[in-house]
Amino acid sequence: MIRFIALATFALVATTSDAWTVPIQKNLQKAAAIATVSGALLGAPLVSHASQFDGTYSDPNHPNCLRVIEVPRFGKTAKISGADGPLGTPGCSADVDSGKKWTLTGRVSGKNIYVDFSPKGGPRNLKGVWDGTGIKWPDGNKWNMKNFPEGQEAAKLIDS
Repeated sequence: MIRFIALATFALVATTSDAWTVPIQKNLQKAAAIATVSGALLGAPLVSHASQFDGTYSDPNHPNCLRVIEVPRFGKTAKISGADGPLGTPGCSADVDSGKKWTLTGRVSGKNIYVDFSPKGGPRNLKGVWDGTGIKWPDGNKWNMKNFPEGQEAAKLIDS
């Protein structure tokens, strides 16, 4: 009788363990996949290369004139907006809303930004280079960043 009970128990465990193994194995595989994706997302840098350009800038060739660059997080496209002084004057008045407003588009690639200045009569694909504190342009002009993202000093942005 004990031999029968032992064989019956063994048979029951052997046949039902497969039924339990497959769903458990599938659930473990799903959990492992979710953990892998979550780990990758959490390990991703919070500041992408594109975001180092986000901010407001001063342009020495156009004193007091607005210069703003916006790059969506993890994005490669940029919106560049600003204003220029009245015809015949390089700068704007201290009033933030002064000057003739314009909006340009660009794209970001690492420490470079390529801006289409053609709507303002300039080149289509002008390359600017991030130097840690602003953007250097081929004509020697440099837009200096006025506001670094909170918690980011210039030195941190140089290496990003």
